[in-house]
Amino acid sequence: MSRTRSAPQFQHPVKPLARLVRATAFGMVLSATAAYAAPVNIDIPAQSLASALTTLGAQSDLQIVFNQTQVRNLRSASVRGEMEPTQALERLLRGTGIKYQVDGSRVTLLGADASDSDTLNMSAQTITGTVEGEDSYVPRTSNSGSKTDTPLLEIPQSISVITRKQMDAQGAQTVTEALRYVPGVKVEAYGLDPKGFDWLYIRGFNAQATSDYLNGLRQQNNSYAYFRSEPYAFERIDVVRGPSSSLFGLGDAGGIINRVSKKPTANHVNEVELTGGNHDRKQGQFDLGGALDDQNQYLYRVVGLARDANTQAEYDDGHELRDDRQYLAPSFTWAPDEDTSLTLLADFLRDRNAGSIFDYSVGGHTTGTLLGDHSYNHYDQDQYTLGYEFRHRFDDVWEFRQNARYGQVDLIFANLLPQGVVAGNVIRTADRFDQHMNTFNLDNQLQANFETGPFKHTLLMGGDYAWQDADIARWRTLGPSLNLNDPKYGQSIQRPTEDTTLRGQAINYDQNIEQIGGYIQDQIKYDDRWILTAGGRYDYVRNDLDSHTGAHSMQKDNAFTGRVGLTYLTDFGLAPYISYAESFVPNTGLDSAGNAFKPSEANQWEIGVKYQPTENLLVTLAAYDLMKSNSLTPQLNANGIPTGFSEATGKQRSRGIEAELKARLDENWDLLASYTYTKAEIHKSNDGNQGNRPANVPEHMASGWLNYTFRDGTLGGLSIGGGARYTGSLYGNNANTFHVDNYTLFDAGVSYPINKNVTVSLNAQNLLDEDYVATCDSAISCYPGLRRTVLTSVKYSW
Repeated sequence: MSRTRSAPQFQHPVKPLARLVRATAFGMVLSATAAYAAPVNIDIPAQSLASALTTLGAQSDLQIVFNQTQVRNLRSASVRGEMEPTQALERLLRGTGIKYQVDGSRVTLLGADASDSDTLNMSAQTITGTVEGEDSYVPRTSNSGSKTDTPLLEIPQSISVITRKQMDAQGAQTVTEALRYVPGVKVEAYGLDPKGFDWLYIRGFNAQATSDYLNGLRQQNNSYAYFRSEPYAFERIDVVRGPSSSLFGLGDAGGIINRVSKKPTANHVNEVELTGGNHDRKQGQFDLGGALDDQNQYLYRVVGLARDANTQAEYDDGHELRDDRQYLAPSFTWAPDEDTSLTLLADFLRDRNAGSIFDYSVGGHTTGTLLGDHSYNHYDQDQYTLGYEFRHRFDDVWEFRQNARYGQVDLIFANLLPQGVVAGNVIRTADRFDQHMNTFNLDNQLQANFETGPFKHTLLMGGDYAWQDADIARWRTLGPSLNLNDPKYGQSIQRPTEDTTLRGQAINYDQNIEQIGGYIQDQIKYDDRWILTAGGRYDYVRNDLDSHTGAHSMQKDNAFTGRVGLTYLTDFGLAPYISYAESFVPNTGLDSAGNAFKPSEANQWEIGVKYQPTENLLVTLAAYDLMKSNSLTPQLNANGIPTGFSEATGKQRSRGIEAELKARLDENWDLLASYTYTKAEIHKSNDGNQGNRPANVPEHMASGWLNYTFRDGTLGGLSIGGGARYTGSLYGNNANTFHVDNYTLFDAGVSYPINKNVTVSLNAQNLLDEDYVATCDSAISCYPGLRRTVLTSVKYSW
């Protein structure tokens, strides 16, 4: 047997084994000494060798690379007891003649006749062990920035990855909570929002409507019809900052958020968790999955959650606001051989909550008086998605992938909307939204890996299609006013209908949107040091809108977007880069001449450096200059008077610096740190705001999280973490007439495994219960930030 006892050298040029690992479906990140760690408890019954190797990987955190045909029809004896992982491996392989080679925590099985140095004699492989990010905060790869499995060092763009371990340690209950420690991202754009939208800004631009991606496909939206996200169902969340249209099509300037679902794996996953907390939170969730056969051809996974909870907000009469959810996500994978796989994915969600929360405010400071009414305000949503991911590798050069998803959203939203204050009374309108939306997305990808002389190519060619059909209605009547000195709730409020809606206030239309795009990208590597990433894309968008009044409009947009980046890889893990990228997003509506607006466009220059000398450390630093043009701004006549129409001549510029550190300092300490500087400016506008800072964009943000895990003794497995988040002051409107104060919040998390099956945990966000304002709509209507939330959980795994 051949062993390599030195720690893995995570550097460039990439070693052959690292290429092999990166090319598989699952990436790993484990400590370098895992293969020779202290003895662990092994319990593997007699079974097929393939399943036994999978079980050993899960119980020991080894990464075991092997050829399925190499172990077919082989069985192993049972292995039980306290021992080093490699001792258990030797017992499983006893009598098979199979050799293996160890590189840190990676174990590669060799043929019986293979030489000790022959680590790449396999045409197919399976990796067992931990999915990347399951046991570390530090990522190594991402396909969100390139649509290919590429090391983060090689992507000339600023990307952050929130791993499963980080989400669990910080107790993230929403996507925005998972993004709290990411540079360049401003969360809580509307503070506490039971509707469950992922309100956020990226690099100074509102990213809610166009940044929402799931498994590389955009989650479309219309009006209030948004697909909601359940973070417990995610394996990781990738944040790709800056224009990204050259791969993903229409999108705003700030970037995209790609949520990556938990999917079937050969490792058996079995856990059930119960959670309770303040605001009467009661929640149960489960994650079950594994292989259905000894050959690991049939895999399944089922993720589910049920929640009965209230929120921190409460009406003056003591009535609380609910936030209830039911969620189920089954998935199934068929992998008949190493070259082909088909994964079916579905999810179903049912939400019942209190809708929007408006808090009466004075000069950007909330007073605690809610401007809605519990007898009227509510938000009910049902949604589901059905899709698949197909992959087939033709040979060592060509691979085809096709991803598709159909989705549906149905919602009823009733909301009292404040319009102004007259003599101490808030004038309110009663809105009722009734919306239905169907969507479909399809993405075809053809990838070729080949060489031309000294150049190595990863060529990606693709075409995608998106379709949406939405039926949107909003009815509005005048609601009862609210006396601020003596607010009365539980009033009987008329539900608006088409017949009772205020004149000119009805919204009722059917909208059909189609997008088709084609793209190409080449990642060209020279001398294993220089990487040129270049790509371009052409999109065509057709938007048909039929109003129920009989009016019809049809808008067509097309755009070419591109990007180019150059990266240099050093031997010691340092990778400086420079890049240019573009994006576009259509502007809906018509100008004064009855013509469609030009789409908004953005372009960005970015320079940065990434440093990852080992798999336990990733440091990134980026500086960018980002300009968005063709934004809508009021049209003025020759005398400077608004005409009531808009024109696409506005501009916004954002320049900034972002720094991020993710580190596993040793087997005990994990560290996260980030800093954001954003200099945003309304560069061109007709409404008098030119030169001002855009609303809801702080100049400075910073965060840090430190976690310590005990490894030995009675406290072995105890994990204690704490973090702090700073958000600088920001303006409440584009006119910059009032501002929202800065704030610093503290979070904490503790978990302890009582035994190998039961783990208890406690998480708290805003530990000191800081009272702060997240943002404002106007000087009288602001959104309170999330107050102290404490959750305790008991998880049973087997």
